[in-house]
Amino acid sequence: MLKKIQKPKINTNLDVVNTVEELLGLIEEDEKICDKLIENIDIQSIDESRIAFDSCVFKNVNFNNCTLRYIDLLDVVFERCDLSNIDFSDGSIYRTEFNNCKLIGGKIEDANLKDCLFKNVLGDYSSFSFSKLNKVNFESSSFASSIFMEVKNKNMQFDDCNFKKTVFTKTFLEDVDLSNCEIDGIEIGIRELYKAKVNASQGLELIKLIGLIVE
Repeated sequence: MLKKIQKPKINTNLDVVNTVEELLGLIEEDEKICDKLIENIDIQSIDESRIAFDSCVFKNVNFNNCTLRYIDLLDVVFERCDLSNIDFSDGSIYRTEFNNCKLIGGKIEDANLKDCLFKNVLGDYSSFSFSKLNKVNFESSSFASSIFMEVKNKNMQFDDCNFKKTVFTKTFLEDVDLSNCEIDGIEIGIRELYKAKVNASQGLELIKLIGLIVE
């Protein structure tokens, strides 16, 4: 059971945006977009910096090779969205949920995340390197072959996730429960595993990291 985090605070009355032209017009008018339901659109290869979304819901939105560096997300929900190859690097992401989304190859590097949820997310080959994660939950998701290098972890939690061949170099997992996750072939040092929780079979596999042979 994961500890509770703050949920997004979404206003009850949201204006519907269901064309790319309308969304791009909002971006041109104002760098901060509030109280919108953005749904059923395909966004192609936009490159914008320092956009802010506050109290917004994205439903069935495809972000095709979009670069949104320095993005500011506050009280935002992504539902059934395809964010493959998205670039949210250097962003600020607070009280944000990703539900039933694709995040394959996504870049969320050098970013600040707090009170965020990744649930039923396919995020293989993504990167969170050098980000700060504070109260971020990963639930029933796959982040195989991803990179969590030098992540500053504060209350990061995992539940039923696939981290096969994922890199956790210089990311300290003290008090993180990995026991019901797949961690075959992960790259991590012994110091980073201090006080992490694993099951017996995982422990036998991780012993190989220090060169011990169990017979």
